Amino acid sequence: MIRMNGKTIAYSLLALSVSATTAFAQEKVDSTENLFSARPIVDGDIMMKRTLWRRVDLNEKQNLSMFSKNNEITRFLLDAAKAGLIDAYTNDSCTVKVTSGEIHKRILIPNQTAGLSEDEIAAGFGTPAAAAGDGWGDAPKTNTAKQTAAVDDGWGTPKKETKKEEAVVDDGWGPPKKKTTKKGSKKEVAKIEAPVVETPPVDTFQTQQMMAGMEEEYFPNQLSILEIKEDWTFDKKRSRLYNDIQTITIVLPSDQTASGLELPVASFRYKDVERLFRSDPKKYIWYNTENTAQNKNLADAFDLRLFWGRITKFSNANDKAFLDIYGGDKEALQKSLNYEQELMELEHGLWEY
Repeated sequence: MIRMNGKTIAYSLLALSVSATTAFAQEKVDSTENLFSARPIVDGDIMMKRTLWRRVDLNEKQNLSMFSKNNEITRFLLDAAKAGLIDAYTNDSCTVKVTSGEIHKRILIPNQTAGLSEDEIAAGFGTPAAAAGDGWGDAPKTNTAKQTAAVDDGWGTPKKETKKEEAVVDDGWGPPKKKTTKKGSKKEVAKIEAPVVETPPVDTFQTQQMMAGMEEEYFPNQLSILEIKEDWTFDKKRSRLYNDIQTITIVLPSDQTASGLELPVASFRYKDVERLFRSDPKKYIWYNTENTAQNKNLADAFDLRLFWGRITKFSNANDKAFLDIYGGDKEALQKSLNYEQELMELEHGLWEY
């Protein structure tokens, strides 16, 4: 009986452990999962969180290692998006995807495409000169003096004037024969129509390929700005602060656009970007200028925070950036640096807590 009780107790403990494990797994599945983070933190372990937007200028000295020649991070991201290895989105919310064709249109150099656009053709710029005139008034008048003689006046086709034939006098030996000349034979030969030569059909596919070849995209070294969205998160279970990167956005600099504004090209989930960089450590490298034997993978470079970018925006009720709040570049830069110091002091206070 005691053995039976021992077995019963053992079976009951095993059943309780299995049910507890199942309940814990079910709890993790039901919790809100971060679909952007490479290493998501459980919501119950987050003590404090703020969302930051950083502007990373790849031409700065500290960021040049991920912007080395032929190893630009912008080149890797755009090539992977065009090849379908990772998904690209319109903004950092990552809700609407962008196709490879739309990415191609976004990075086209303006005023470099051959021919006229659809709007220009609709405005009448594509009208041939013969139909639209010479630009100095009405279309040139044709000389109609020669055509008036052949115009039908409503009484039938006008007859050509012929020379009156002289009266032929019969001399009693029969009617005289008409004279024939060689001119008549020449006229008959001239009436033979020339063979019609058919024009060769236009190869539309070849034309499209030529047009696509004339379209030029921005070089990867011209796309020199990244916007990184990250969660400044303090994990109370591990008592550690984490900069959890959410998205990376490629931004076209203002000096490359006709409007003088910075335009977003595409956004990527950092979860997908980290998986892409880990897939080939020797290709996606962070170039070590001091020691090329210690080139690192770009995913490791992000984990080690080997880049620098100033804070341009933090999560607030009005969803405004520093530039929108303070209205000047100098004031926005100062407030950004001050906010960086405030976060550092807040981190020290959380350690004491």
